[in-house]
Amino acid sequence: MSLARRDAAPVEGAPRWGLGQEEAEARLRQAGPNTLTRERPRSAWHFLGRQFRSGMVWLLLGACGVAALLGEVADAVAIATIVVLNALVGFLQEYRADRAVLALRALTAPSARVLRDGVSAVIPAAQVVTGDALVLEAGDVVAADARLLSAHALLTLEAALTGESTPVDKRVGALPDSTPLAERRDRVFMGTSVAAGTAVAEVVATGMGTELGRIAHLMRTAQVSETPLQQRLEGVTRMLLVLCVAVGALVAG
Repeated sequence: MSLARRDAAPVEGAPRWGLGQEEAEARLRQAGPNTLTRERPRSAWHFLGRQFRSGMVWLLLGACGVAALLGEVADAVAIATIVVLNALVGFLQEYRADRAVLALRALTAPSARVLRDGVSAVIPAAQVVTGDALVLEAGDVVAADARLLSAHALLTLEAALTGESTPVDKRVGALPDSTPLAERRDRVFMGTSVAAGTAVAEVVATGMGTELGRIAHLMRTAQVSETPLQQRLEGVTRMLLVLCVAVGALVAG
């Protein structure tokens, strides 16, 4: 059942733009909702526990215990400090990345005005599909990536997406796909907002297929590069392994 709220009269351009309700519902069933993929929430303890999955960490903890048993307090404290600092750095990196993905979801619009069967209708943003014609005005949050069909004095705020701090002038006119994101004046993007003007735009990407969705995907999947501290920890671990092997050989001999 559709949750759309329809206006009483068609708007200008309706015969040329937008989808029929049946076609829109079929596309929604095929493509799925227009949302950023939501994973099960993970607590801070989850990210902290991940820092102790490495064999290197457990080897260092073992060395710390041995040093403490032998009365080498300074060595035990030094090793424990390395382990704690490494865990803290890794925890902060992963936890902040996870919070950033949640922040991206907060940028998305709760609803959108589209043209359905030639009539302007307000629908949940999750029901927006490719081919829909978004009707935009000042104050709106753009519900999906879309190509402008008409625009009048349109300015959008794209700081969250491109870092551009000033309103961006948008206009009709197809640009090559190779055009840098910040220079795509013919497009509006999910999560950005309309600062001034009005427009009608055809949706070209929804959900994780949008530019905002790609950013969310990269933030979830990108490998966190090793910090200098982690690289040094790797070196210390190798040294300890060599030392253990050497001591074992001497004892066996």
